[in-house]
Amino acid sequence: MLLLLTNDDGISGDGLSVLAKRLSFEHEVWVVAPDRNRSGVSQCVSMDRSLKLTKIKDRVYCYEGTPADCVILSAGSGGRLLSRVPDAVISGINQGANIGTDIVYSGTAAAARQAALAGIPGIALSLETHDENYYYDGLADFAAKNLELLISLCRPVSYAEEHDGNSVFVNVNALSSSAAYLGVKMTDISFRRYNDSIKIDEIDDETKICSAQGGKIHTSGRTYHDYEAVEKGFISVTRVYAEPKSAGIVDDISFSL
Repeated sequence: MLLLLTNDDGISGDGLSVLAKRLSFEHEVWVVAPDRNRSGVSQCVSMDRSLKLTKIKDRVYCYEGTPADCVILSAGSGGRLLSRVPDAVISGINQGANIGTDIVYSGTAAAARQAALAGIPGIALSLETHDENYYYDGLADFAAKNLELLISLCRPVSYAEEHDGNSVFVNVNALSSSAAYLGVKMTDISFRRYNDSIKIDEIDDETKICSAQGGKIHTSGRTYHDYEAVEKGFISVTRVYAEPKSAGIVDDISFSL
């Protein structure tokens, strides 16, 4: 298969390198990744400005844009770097989990979402750790062994339009471990409350420096969710709607004009 790899950790990300090497054994792999860390940019796209694309080596490029920009450049209808539409876009392996509400902010997940909206199967891969050590090989091996199955769980926009439904990308999370995983669980999306605070330092009467301070994260869910699976040693596989989905129409309501 022809595969496009990207991430939000940037072109020098270790997880991207390990994943590209593993998938290259069996597939034609192209890498187009941001030129620097773009964590937390969500699905931001660069508008009305030119972006530099640099060739690192054969089939490997770094781009001045965001993860979504990388997908648009490489596989979008407006201009395509690859010789043809890739069979899948794989984003990651991210350094850090993208679980539950994290998906809203994640550039890793956004690249997979952008792929789904472009009519291409999109898969996001992320790795959590409790000790600052990241063992990417296990999740890379899982992705390689199960690539066709993961693609089958996706529902790019072209399929969704034909079947009158929403497009879907796949979000995969696991705990970094040198040991074998306990198994794989299909999961729901958890809800995460971050409890962040803002620190404000005054420079002078007109200027202040503001910085976000991470708080203790509280995670919950009504069904078996991604966080629970990962913490128990399983690989979590979650199907996520790519488009915003309405909460439904309320008929018995009257607005004033």
